[in-house]
Amino acid sequence: MIGIRYKIYDREFRQAIDGLTGRLKNLSKPLRECGLVGLRSISKTFKAGGRPVRWKPSKRAKMTGGQTLIDTARLLRSITMEVKATSVSWGTKLKYAAIHHLGGTIPARVVLPRRAKALRWIDRQGNVRFAKKVHIPAFTMPAREFLVIQDEDWRVFKRIFADYITGT
Repeated sequence: MIGIRYKIYDREFRQAIDGLTGRLKNLSKPLRECGLVGLRSISKTFKAGGRPVRWKPSKRAKMTGGQTLIDTARLLRSITMEVKATSVSWGTKLKYAAIHHLGGTIPARVVLPRRAKALRWIDRQGNVRFAKKVHIPAFTMPAREFLVIQDEDWRVFKRIFADYITGT
C-alpha cells in the first residue's frame, strides 16, 4: 500500500490543535450559555403572547384583560434548563404544561369541594356563586407552543460555539 504521512513539528500549531481537542471533549460551557439564551427567548415568547405566531387569546385573558398563559406566572417560572456534557434541554415539571403547549381535549368532569361544604366562585357577571358540585363539560384547548427556540436564537448558538471552538 502506498500512503503519505505528515507530521506537524510547529509547536504553536500543535498547541492550538491540542487546545481545540481539549475544548471539544466537554461542551458544557457553551451549552450553558446557549441554555441561558434559550431561557431568555422563552421568556420573551411569554411576554409577546407567542412567537413567531401569536397565541389564540384565552377566555380568561379576554375577560380580565390579562395575558394568555400568564395569570400567576407559575408556568413561566417553572421552566428550567438542564445542561449535560453534550446537550442542553428546556422544560417544566408542571402537569398542565403539556396541554397548554401541545393543545388537546380536556374530558368532562365533576368538581366537588375538598375541605368545605360548597364550592365558591365569581361568575362572568361578577356575582358570587355557590354549589355542592359543578359539572364541567369537555373542552378543547388550542396549542400554545411556549418551548420554542427561534431562528435568531440558532444564530446566537452558532456564534457561541464558533467563539468557544476558536478560543475567542
